Amino acid sequence: MGRIENNYSNHHLLPKSRWGDNVEQNLAHIKNSMHRSIHTLFQNQIIAEQLLTTIDISAKALREDVREWLIETLNSRDIHDPYEWYDDKVIRF
Repeated sequence: MGRIENNYSNHHLLPKSRWGDNVEQNLAHIKNSMHRSIHTLFQNQIIAEQLLTTIDISAKALREDVREWLIETLNSRDIHDPYEWYDDKVIRF
């Protein structure tokens, strides 16, 4: 049996606390270590909110081109649609 970090669990793209449900479209099967990291860093934010938080807290730490890419990415998508953000072309787990 593998270590718990190598096990997988379902992550709700739209958190249950924000009316997300257990349908397949709302679940991402990710490593437990990644799952814990997401919730530790971002609590129950959807991914667009996570990106905004990243920009806000690390503005000085990010290279300008990375910061510009994040802002451009946010502006090019529907910030309120959590499912759009988990498309494989945008974010990969």
